[in-house]
Amino acid sequence: MLDLHYRWPDGTGVAGAPYSVEGLSSYKSGNLDNEGKARVTGLSDPVVDVRFGEPARAGELDILRRQLQAGLDAILTRERREAERLGASTDSLPLTIKAGVHFAHGFLGLWDSAVGLIANNLAITNLTHLGYYNRALQSAWAATRDSSDQAWLDAFKKNFDETNKRALVEALGFDPGAITREQLADAYEATNLILADHESRKMLGQFAVDFAQAQDSTEISYFAGGLVFETVLAIMLASTAGAGVASAAPRYLRKLAPLGETLRNLAARLRITYQTRYHYNVDTGGLCESTCRTKPEGADLKPRDLSSRRLHISSIEEAVAALAASRRRIIARGGFTPKYTQEELAYLANQGLDKDRFIVRLVEERHVDGHNQPAGAMAGTLGRADPAGEVRFWSTTLDQVEPSDTCPRLIAQQLGVEYNPEATYKLAIIDKDKAVEMADAETLIPTFDNLKAHVRHNVAGYADRDELLDEVMTPEYQAKYEKLVDGMGDVEWEDSDMRKDYLIEKGLNEQEIDIFEVRFDVQKDTGANQHFMGNGLAKHTALSQDGKVVHGALETYTLERSPQTFHTMTNGGKGGPEAYVELVKLTPIEFGE
Repeated sequence: MLDLHYRWPDGTGVAGAPYSVEGLSSYKSGNLDNEGKARVTGLSDPVVDVRFGEPARAGELDILRRQLQAGLDAILTRERREAERLGASTDSLPLTIKAGVHFAHGFLGLWDSAVGLIANNLAITNLTHLGYYNRALQSAWAATRDSSDQAWLDAFKKNFDETNKRALVEALGFDPGAITREQLADAYEATNLILADHESRKMLGQFAVDFAQAQDSTEISYFAGGLVFETVLAIMLASTAGAGVASAAPRYLRKLAPLGETLRNLAARLRITYQTRYHYNVDTGGLCESTCRTKPEGADLKPRDLSSRRLHISSIEEAVAALAASRRRIIARGGFTPKYTQEELAYLANQGLDKDRFIVRLVEERHVDGHNQPAGAMAGTLGRADPAGEVRFWSTTLDQVEPSDTCPRLIAQQLGVEYNPEATYKLAIIDKDKAVEMADAETLIPTFDNLKAHVRHNVAGYADRDELLDEVMTPEYQAKYEKLVDGMGDVEWEDSDMRKDYLIEKGLNEQEIDIFEVRFDVQKDTGANQHFMGNGLAKHTALSQDGKVVHGALETYTLERSPQTFHTMTNGGKGGPEAYVELVKLTPIEFGE
């Protein structure tokens, strides 16, 4: 007779676990009771071998790892063929991976950065929510690493309610109604098991680099660390919920879908590694007790590494090459993909422009030659000159506009400006540093504070209205100003007396009218109109819907005290070291309905 007792690390019994007792002349098997115990009788051998848990067959784990490697290799083979067909491999660009269109240091470690292949909707929401989901998942996992599978599921459901589940599943690109909390918990556990396996982790890490390099070189920016935690989790969810649900997931996840079954089989075998223990030469007639292994630590959902997506170029030629690569990528993807999250855009707006050498300006082609000038004169400037001969214009950085490639409609939507489908456009790529020398240019990010300081130092007429300038350059007054301006007609815009009558009808007193006129003058002097956000960000016209503002890009504001013509800026259209502006022809991409 032999008594068996199998425990979780917290001391509770492993209820229902299979067991086997094997000697030279006897073999017994069964399942432990609810306390993780069993009494085995009828043994004829003095010593036996005991197994707690499912059988862990020798060599099986290595076979499954080799199957994973074969699956990864097959995907890479397909991707490299596709890259060769499209001419979008890194070798086809004048920039190599090592030179770096983007900083690729996110690939130094697979887990250095996270949100890599998530759906677009997470890029439109706030990443702070991701931290909340991570804490809830980690809390439940950490609390039950020494406990049973049921304890993990119970803790997960307690810490992660249905609302959180829906939000995270949707962020990963799935229909939240098609995946239960139980399925999410199972996928999370399986993902942790896979990422804790050194050999599997190493294979996936190398695959992340190879897979990205099989794409356009700038595709690296969208991986931001490659096949990281949430990507493996998403593959597991797709495998769990079926192909129908996977079809709603991100494009690249569908490319990785064949890995689902292999990863699931690998996770099941790794679970056995933690939950199966063998004991050899156990004396019968006594007690054999054992404790299964503690589950691995949970992996993190980390913020993306911002620097891995920053455009890193040093010449206009490289800028043009980066836009060409972007067009290939955007056609392959079938539409615009946000490069930065809303939270990241706000962060960049506070960082300034020290890392951005190139800014861009969307220009209607008719303005290149200038008003009433012959074709080819290139006598236009980057904006309309004021009576003092200075030019002011609003735009963004090349890094920001890169995801919209050379499609004028996408660029206009991202910058929140009106797009005329009947017009032809060019994108002026401006070397900001050279513009300082050639045009006495000053470029800033137009937040309320930055633009207010600019007005004080560069625009006459505000010295005796300083306090009023502080009052109108705020989010609170901007909301009032927008409502008042939206009701004005052309005559009110042109005639101050008519404008005053309009404001009186709106209920404003003399002091309030004076305040309004200060803000009105700021608009005339800088172009900060009623839609000015004041946070350094432009409103994306296509993604902003139902009253919800989605920002499309960082805004820049430039003053040129000595503006040059396009002929001078582009060296007569010939480029070269004398030029500091390149005009890139823009061609719309039609994706269909």
